[in-house]
Amino acid sequence: MFTRRKLIFALSLALSLASAEAGPLLYVVTLTGQFGVVDPSTGAFQQIGSTTTDPLGGLVQRRYQYVGISISGNLDAVRPATGAISVIGPTGLGSNALDTAELNGQVYATDFGNNLYTIDTETGAATLIGYTGIPPAPTETDVVCDEALFSANGKMYATFDAFNVTTLAVVIPPELYAIDPATGMATPIAPTTLHLNAAVDAGGTVYAFQAQPATFTSDALTLDVATGETTLLAPVNPAAALIDGAAVARRLQGDR
Repeated sequence: MFTRRKLIFALSLALSLASAEAGPLLYVVTLTGQFGVVDPSTGAFQQIGSTTTDPLGGLVQRRYQYVGISISGNLDAVRPATGAISVIGPTGLGSNALDTAELNGQVYATDFGNNLYTIDTETGAATLIGYTGIPPAPTETDVVCDEALFSANGKMYATFDAFNVTTLAVVIPPELYAIDPATGMATPIAPTTLHLNAAVDAGGTVYAFQAQPATFTSDALTLDVATGETTLLAPVNPAAALIDGAAVARRLQGDR
């Protein structure tokens, strides 16, 4: 966020997968409006492109681009080579939009009421599927929520919690859910770690990012979707602040 990075170095980092010891590299978006690449095994972060004033929540690959829903409720496309963001169209959710995921080629989104929607990636329009049953985000001004919406092993999952930003007291305990994309209904699996804001399946391992509200930083973890248990990998470079979406870094056709 704080300085413009060298794009050539960022691309080299994002697309070099030669090290057998390193984990897969992930594109991420942050609450402070950055797009960049993270190595979850080390916490190294490199910003790509400029910081946006309309940050994305969630990040998924869709055909030949990456997409996410912005704070203002637009479906945006991101060019990973440059970090350039373009608006596809409004979802109709406005500032009620919360998170984004992809399963079997379909993009989904949730709102702060924890309703599930399909997203038309040509127009951005959201279509309601139904209420998940996950508790809605509290409306008190000093309470905020954390959610990670993601797919793994051909299924859709979410984590959710809420806490008081002043006292850090837990308001809604963190829980891992499986979501039926046909109905939107969520089934609790197990308690999980607080403050999970993003997760992505990379080669059968689910990587997650845990916010640290007291320091405004993130940690990289692995998440077991059978038990909800997490394992710390590394603190993420503080320049990344709070990570709010993640996708596997791939070179896409036509991207330069």
